[in-house]
Amino acid sequence: MHIGVGRRSMACISARCLDFIAANPGCTQVQVADHLRVSPASIALSTKRLQKAGYLIKEVDAENLRCKRLYISEEGQRVCAMCRERLDQIDAVAFQGFSEEELEAFSSFLDRVTLNMTGETENVVSGELFGHLCRELDAIEKEAKKS
Repeated sequence: MHIGVGRRSMACISARCLDFIAANPGCTQVQVADHLRVSPASIALSTKRLQKAGYLIKEVDAENLRCKRLYISEEGQRVCAMCRERLDQIDAVAFQGFSEEELEAFSSFLDRVTLNMTGETENVVSGELFGHLCRELDAIEKEAKKS
């Protein structure tokens, strides 16, 4: 899915990536991947595109030269605000006519689906834990393919 931003469009993953980095200046690609529950490789590609577009700044960590810290540029902040506004418009259309009680019930149903899918008894799976589990599963799948 793409979000219209002015005369351009942006992939949802890129918009979500920008949003997280804006809220967590100096974060790493792994932290973004964990939060968004996608692979670090996917975030590496997204951040490369965002940097090329001028929305993102990568700085080498002084203590770990292999680590890059992520920051939003001024243009990135502007685009992030436009994406948030567009998503709010989409939400307003999608949920028009729903009462507060219906929205709470809908949210509760989504929580139950999440619990069913994770096998947990409480919906407390953090992005960091989920990202870690996804990477472990990827490693297991790669190892199985080698066999």
